[in-house]
Amino acid sequence: MDLAHVAIWVSDLDRSLEFYRELGFEREWSFTADGVENVYVTADAGELQLRHDPERTTPIAPSRADTDHVAFVVEDVHAVVERARKAGGSVVADPHVVEAAGADAGFVEDPDGHTLEFLSPLEGGS
Repeated sequence: MDLAHVAIWVSDLDRSLEFYRELGFEREWSFTADGVENVYVTADAGELQLRHDPERTTPIAPSRADTDHVAFVVEDVHAVVERARKAGGSVVADPHVVEAAGADAGFVEDPDGHTLEFLSPLEGGS
């Protein structure tokens, strides 16, 4: 079984596309159904489905109580966290060693508040 994609709601599709483009994602394909725009962006790490409803009146409110984060394996955590910050993300946790996970990890919120983890296995780690 493979994970196909993770779908997240976004409040400003253009802003989100630019943010994820700065992180190395490319727009692959899209469709609109029932007025909801669905845009798929991909990178070596996988695929995200950005969902946007131009008629939505309620705010996007990601809750770490429901979905904690989406994690991506990257070569250079420090560089990716810095790129995300420059692209408009908010750093939640600067890159740091997580001994229990055997990885260097940093956390960033995207423009809608979805928490993204960027991690890189430590030498000799799992």
